[in-house]
Amino acid sequence: MMWRGQKKPDATDRPEKTVEPTSTKTTIAIAIVAVIIAMGAIVSIWIIVKGGDEPLAGPTAPATGEDATPPAEKFRDDPFFDDLGRPVYTPVDDRGALLTQVAPPSVRAESDAPGGIVLQVVHGNLVLPFSTTDGPTGFTENGVATGFSRTPQGAGLAATHYLAFLSTGNDRISLMKEAGLVEDDEGFLQQIVMLNAQGGEGAAENGRSQIAPEFLRVEYHDDLSRVSHGVRLRAPNGETGNLIGWMDLVWRDGTGWIVKIRGPETFKTDWADSLEGWSQWW
Repeated sequence: MMWRGQKKPDATDRPEKTVEPTSTKTTIAIAIVAVIIAMGAIVSIWIIVKGGDEPLAGPTAPATGEDATPPAEKFRDDPFFDDLGRPVYTPVDDRGALLTQVAPPSVRAESDAPGGIVLQVVHGNLVLPFSTTDGPTGFTENGVATGFSRTPQGAGLAATHYLAFLSTGNDRISLMKEAGLVEDDEGFLQQIVMLNAQGGEGAAENGRSQIAPEFLRVEYHDDLSRVSHGVRLRAPNGETGNLIGWMDLVWRDGTGWIVKIRGPETFKTDWADSLEGWSQWW
């Protein structure tokens, strides 16, 4: 994802008011796609910038046996910096390089980062985090990372991966659906696919690039987690804004974390005055 900015919406600039709905389902789909696109690849005059000096969540305890140096045999070429100045590695396998897993600390807070995070560019242009304590530990048959732990850290990692796939075009939405990693009982996701196919403002073209959002917060339960992402945006005139959005995940035995779409309450975005108290895991 290239988080490319979006002007701050006001009361007359909400997605559901810019498109005349033809049905309740279409109205909800428009709301959902607006959120996914906003949190996945903002494409107007705002640009993503690195966060400032807000007090963040408490420090992370390092995982036992954690090694911050990626194994050279699993990567190729030289690492590079992403738009936020974070080092990114290119795996030999385009799906990503699975890292050897070690036990996390016996006591962790929800805000503590997974151990041994390595940002990798996968599927050509998605910059996503892999850890040595909370997964991923495998891939679906079509190449989507899976095997994230049933922990706040695993939920945060899974949400970051799956947000990238849902927000970067219909080809990657298809991968999520084929892998059984998104549940959409009412067919709202198909409305998003149709909106993308029609093109125009807000549509996600196939294969769009994306980087992992800088800020993250997890509200964790064993069977349900709400994962919020945040980014800081800056306009050419120097004005800044903090865009936040969240999505819900549910746990399925045998599959792990999946995205659960229930309607407009599944996703939400807003502008926040501050990202104080949010985590920066990568």
